[in-house]
Amino acid sequence: MEKFIGYVRTSTGKQVLGLEEQKSRIHHFIQTSGDELIDIVIEQESGSNNNRIQLEYALNLCVRNGYTLLFTKLDRLSREVEFLFTLKSRGVKLRCIELPELNTLTLGIYGSIGQWERETISSRTKRALDELKKSGVKLGSPQNLTNDARQKGVHAVIRNRRENENWKLAQIFIEHFQMKNGYLNYSEISKQLNQNGYRTRNGCQFSPGIVRRLVLASG
Repeated sequence: MEKFIGYVRTSTGKQVLGLEEQKSRIHHFIQTSGDELIDIVIEQESGSNNNRIQLEYALNLCVRNGYTLLFTKLDRLSREVEFLFTLKSRGVKLRCIELPELNTLTLGIYGSIGQWERETISSRTKRALDELKKSGVKLGSPQNLTNDARQKGVHAVIRNRRENENWKLAQIFIEHFQMKNGYLNYSEISKQLNQNGYRTRNGCQFSPGIVRRLVLASG
C-alpha cells in the first residue's frame, strides 16, 4: 500500500471550486487504488512561484517519511521542467492522476510542453502590454512607488534575510496543524514537531513554551 500526500493548488483565493474539484479527484483516486491518503495540502498561489510555502511543507513530508506527492495535473505542480527535475533529484516521488505513465522520460516531455505553454502566455502578455503602451496607456512601474512603499520593501527584504530556515519550516507545520484541526495545542504541536525531526533556530527540540512564542511571533 502506497502512502500519499495530496497537493491541490489554484492561483487565486477566488477559485474555491477548482480546489474542491482537485480534492474530489484525489479522494476518488485513493478509493479506487486502495492506497492511503495521509493528508491533503492546499495552496492558493501562482504556479510560476517555485517558493510556495505549502508545497514546501508537502515536499518535506514526502522526503521525511517516504510518502508520494499526489496531484491531479502536472501544471498544478509546475510548468517549469527544470523545477520538476529538481524535485526528482531531491528524492520526491511524484504521482499525477492525469498522467499515470509519468516517469523520468515523460516528465521531461510533458514538463517541456508545460514550460513552452507558460512562455507562450508570457510572450502574448508582453505583446499586449506593448500595444497598450503604444496607445498611450500608462502602466505601473517601480518609479510610481511611494517612499513609504519602498521603505516597507527594504524592511521586508531585511526581515526575510533574518528568518531562519528551521523556524520557517516549524511555522508552516504549525499553520497546517491549525488549518487541519481547527485548534492549537502547544504540547501536542511541540511533540509532533520533535517526532518529525523539526528543530528550533538553535537546533534544539521544541517545548510548548517555544511553540507558543513562535505562534505569537507569526501572528
